[in-house]
Amino acid sequence: MTSPPHRIVSNERRAWMRLATHTVVFDRDPAFARYSKDPSGSVIRIVHLWLAGIGQGLPTIRHYLGSIRRCECGGWVSRCELARLFRRATVAAHLAGESGLGLRHSLSRYLREYFTTKHEPDA
Repeated sequence: MTSPPHRIVSNERRAWMRLATHTVVFDRDPAFARYSKDPSGSVIRIVHLWLAGIGQGLPTIRHYLGSIRRCECGGWVSRCELARLFRRATVAAHLAGESGLGLRHSLSRYLREYFTTKHEPDA
């Protein structure tokens, strides 16, 4: 089996949110560590995803696929965001001359692995 000519690249940000007061504190804020322990809000993980071409050296970013949010409190993920992400992946695959189905499968595997094994919070 040959490896696909693409690679999924991601960047994660975290934010503490209190919906009642519309308060958001991002992970780059020095107060984030204090707020992340506050039970009156929730920590949301925001993962931005790109499709990159595999070449010599570093991957080359080709297409922005979108972002997905996941709440650490219960692990919910928005179905609308997932649907949008997979639609964009299909379009990006066709623009890159690849199979939309193949990229959707790769993206699905990537997200499952990302949220279950590699990137547990505070691990």
